Amino acid sequence: MNQSSIPVNQPKTREIPFDQWIPFLAEFTRENRGAHARLEVVGPKDEPLYQVETENRPLDGVSADIKDRECTVWIFFGSSPGQMLTHGVHSATAIRVLSESEDTGPTFEVEARDGTKTILQLTKPEEYALPPTESQ
Repeated sequence: MNQSSIPVNQPKTREIPFDQWIPFLAEFTRENRGAHARLEVVGPKDEPLYQVETENRPLDGVSADIKDRECTVWIFFGSSPGQMLTHGVHSATAIRVLSESEDTGPTFEVEARDGTKTILQLTKPEEYALPPTESQ
């Protein structure tokens, strides 16, 4: 199955420039920490892959490691040590933000060099379980 329940590449999609990945993800984390999340992985067109990695788990943060052009995006979940989950997207080539809908909060996708897309969809802010992080 290669179909996501989350809309991808809709007209209201904005690609984040590579040099803005780190500040964008830091701000995204500050604004959305604690939102319950759904994380899907959708394979490239020639590879049938569709997998829900996690659902209804609180987002702890998102960051990018771009040292030496490594380009790995890390997505962290959980509100306590026993609930922690980390998902890495290696060889990331793009981060795209999809517009919010009436039913969901922010959604973004990370595309890897092989065409695999990791899609993170969050709940609305009023449904958050964790307190927001302090601005630094």
